[in-house]
Amino acid sequence: MSTEKLIEVKNVSFRYRDDSPYVVKGINLSIKRGEWLTILGHNGSGKSTLAKMFNALYTPNEGDVISFGHNTKSSDTWTEIRRQAAMVFQNPDNQIVAPTVEDDVAFGLENAGVSYEDMRRRVSDSISRLGLEGMEKREPHQLSGGQKQRVALAGALALKPAVIILDEATSMLDPSGRAEVLTYIKNLHENENMTIITITHDVEEAVFADRLVVLKDGQVLKEGTPAHLLTDADFLREAHLKAPFTVQLTTELKKHGVDLRRDALTREELVEALWTYKQTH
Repeated sequence: MSTEKLIEVKNVSFRYRDDSPYVVKGINLSIKRGEWLTILGHNGSGKSTLAKMFNALYTPNEGDVISFGHNTKSSDTWTEIRRQAAMVFQNPDNQIVAPTVEDDVAFGLENAGVSYEDMRRRVSDSISRLGLEGMEKREPHQLSGGQKQRVALAGALALKPAVIILDEATSMLDPSGRAEVLTYIKNLHENENMTIITITHDVEEAVFADRLVVLKDGQVLKEGTPAHLLTDADFLREAHLKAPFTVQLTTELKKHGVDLRRDALTREELVEALWTYKQTH
């Protein structure tokens, strides 16, 4: 992972109106090139509001957000910032605007004035990277939720951003759709070194990140690795979060004399830990 900071948040506070309470309070953090950062918190913790400040959809009332070397308070830089930080939102139906998959992937490129030949190459490449081959002429409303969200992700990728921000992008999907989208996000991060920011209240999704920033009441409660934070029962209670299923199961097994001697976060890690235990007992 690079040490280059793509986005820096410096003592940022935000409220929607002058007479309303702050929903983000005194936050400091940075996002490095190539990392997967998850901003985790219960509903109302301020995480989506914070995410929208990364690409200048909101600008802070206090403090500064420096995105790709630009202060988001300068409106002259917003177009460049938003090209560098592509955002995928919660409801895929609200993001799809064109009659076919390939037209929708091309939509942002048309608005950006990309040449026709370059557009064709980028659309084809993004469709291939998101496993959408054969669906180019299909109408988006005919697709599953997971496929629609992959179309939205393909449109974001076609812009060649430095960062992809996913704001609760799997929360409206069924389990198979959620797994489908997460598989492609993991592939982009692991195999293409894409910088990923996910905004979620779902601890099962947070286990895949390199680093977690946990918010509560608009403030950073704690940051660290998933292995450190998601296995800390006292911290999770303070954050009003549940432990991932695998951690809960590991804890229950230990109560019944099966000590795996490690906290498994993913199901693959749990299977490996169980196999190791079986081989040694």
